[in-house]
Amino acid sequence: MLICVVDDDAMLRDALDALLSEAGHEVRCVADGLEALDVLEVWPADLILCDLLMPGAEGFELLRTVRRKRLGMWFIMMSGAQGELAHFLNHAPVLGADATIRKPFKPNALFETIETVSRTDRPSGIGHSDEEHDDGQQ
Repeated sequence: MLICVVDDDAMLRDALDALLSEAGHEVRCVADGLEALDVLEVWPADLILCDLLMPGAEGFELLRTVRRKRLGMWFIMMSGAQGELAHFLNHAPVLGADATIRKPFKPNALFETIETVSRTDRPSGIGHSDEEHDDGQQ
């Protein structure tokens, strides 16, 4: 599976890159939503694993853009927010996230969430299929 990790925490990005790559996924890591949109223009991710609160373009903004553009990617929103901000993660499914996960999480919890999401229909959109690559487009 092609997974785009979006998080402003460089250590977490590196850890998720190693964990997901070791599990056989192809991973691209970026620091914010704007950078993610640039990557997604040229790299057809199957799934976006995105932090909720980041400087610049935060997770909700990226989620809205991905759904508005009908990119056909699964979207898992993650957050380690505490206190008053913790409840924001509960709004992610209403805005179109396929799943949420609270940080810190154990690797098995992440893999279970990815597995559960990947068993659902892809959100409407172009998606990523062999036919799209046969005509030379990416």
